Amino acid sequence: KKLNELKKATLEGFWGEDVRILEGAENTWMRQQHYYKGLYPYTYSAGLTIATEVSGRILKEGASAVEDWKKVLKAGGTKDPVELAKMAGVDITTEEPLKNTIAYIGSIIDEIEELTNELYEELGE
Repeated sequence: KKLNELKKATLEGFWGEDVRILEGAENTWMRQQHYYKGLYPYTYSAGLTIATEVSGRILKEGASAVEDWKKVLKAGGTKDPVELAKMAGVDITTEEPLKNTIAYIGSIIDEIEELTNELYEELGE
């Protein structure tokens, strides 16, 4: 009951008056069970962080970073995630990759805001 109340309040707070929240929508918290099992949020976040760092390496370093990534893919599940990330040139035992990823996402948001403002200016709004 408490989780339903929290979910409904969250939905209403997020959407405000723009979206009508139908009866039963408060039950959606239980539909994504994998969110609450094991280390899903951690592995999801770590995967995005590693991917962002690796793509940055590839853009900066080119072929050598691509070769490192191919080695990781070939290794598959033969090593633990920390070792695989290190093979790709990412040390996830530190907070640096996460901070870099957050900064990168922040820069994308800044760019979207700038482009949106330019678009409004062009449209005279």
